[in-house]
Amino acid sequence: MGELKYLERLKEDAYNCLHCRLCTFTWSWPTGPNVWPEGSFQPSCPSGEKFKFEAFYGGGRSWLARAMLQGKIDLKDPALVDVLFACPTCANCQQQCTLEEPQVGYRHRIVSLIEAMRAEAVKAGLELPKKQRIFGEHIGKEHNPYYPELQKDRFAWLPNDLRLPEKAENLYFVGCTAAYRQKEIAKATVDVFRRAGVDFTIMKDEWCCSSPLLRTGQWETPWVNVKNIAQHNIQEAQKTEAKRIVTACAGCYRTWKLDYGHEYKDILETSHNFEVLHTTELLEKLVKNNELKFQKDLKMRVTYHDPCHLGRHTGVYDAPRNVLKAIPGIELVEMPRTRENAWCCGSGGGVKSGYPDWAVEIAGERIKEAEALGVDAVVSACPFCCRNISDAATKYSSKLKVYDVIELACQAL
Repeated sequence: MGELKYLERLKEDAYNCLHCRLCTFTWSWPTGPNVWPEGSFQPSCPSGEKFKFEAFYGGGRSWLARAMLQGKIDLKDPALVDVLFACPTCANCQQQCTLEEPQVGYRHRIVSLIEAMRAEAVKAGLELPKKQRIFGEHIGKEHNPYYPELQKDRFAWLPNDLRLPEKAENLYFVGCTAAYRQKEIAKATVDVFRRAGVDFTIMKDEWCCSSPLLRTGQWETPWVNVKNIAQHNIQEAQKTEAKRIVTACAGCYRTWKLDYGHEYKDILETSHNFEVLHTTELLEKLVKNNELKFQKDLKMRVTYHDPCHLGRHTGVYDAPRNVLKAIPGIELVEMPRTRENAWCCGSGGGVKSGYPDWAVEIAGERIKEAEALGVDAVVSACPFCCRNISDAATKYSSKLKVYDVIELACQAL
């Protein structure tokens, strides 16, 4: 098979799985109406619940990695496609891993294992789900995954009267989904920053952060190379002399903070000294320092959906909730599966493109949870989550509205 350089670096993680199966469920305590019996076990893995075979759960995939390392699997076998790619890499399996105990202090990296297996399979010639290959090729050509959108139109949404400096303390990294699909989130972010007097700019030649490629194993292909993308973005960001990167996208946030910073630092050959903040973290600081005051009463009962990349992947849970609580008239009600145990929206890990109907089906579970609380809206802190949950609300004829935190912050000003 040749050297499995991406998977070899995670060999310890593959072999440390005990196959205890505790990665298959989560412990849920309702905080609102008793949707489920108090203190009950609930499903945690969208992939395993859908396909019902052991290979689709976190433990099964860990053992699959072990088999790959032992040379027992043909990486070009089409039977591998769904096992490897039908997973939103939400990290709930990783969250529930029982090895995270005080006496052990170690939790094996299931998500990194899955991403490394995908990279090895793609490198070996396994055919990707069609739309994943298409967005990979488009990133290579136009630096965004949304075919046929062009790089020259990335900032077409910017207000005509906005004059940004070349250098600023904060660099707003917009991200592809906000720039091309959820433009209202990008507009709201700029509007709030301007009203709050935030010293910010946007890099002139922003490229896709490479998160879609890292998640789908398209690390080193004939059509694109993640190393080149990461190094380009860091170099462009350094030109602005910014102290921090601020992004409203949970995927971009994870990529800048975790992947560029240390998780894939050796593969991407990256290094930077930027502080990386999600917009909700910056807003939380502004509110705390009385630099941002919400005045309009929104009179709304909402529930918050934790984006996987912002929550389980990078540990940001309180900032978005604190911003919502600071908005007059907002009543925040928690869903039964929340924070570390939140159910995934279903769009991550390439699932939205490779398995679009299933992605909406996963989000439909979130819609049901929210509707049972009697709320007016589901609020998240990620353009991609907002997009997929909105698609589910439409498909299942839900009256729920879907907002990003930054949109409500903008309304409250």
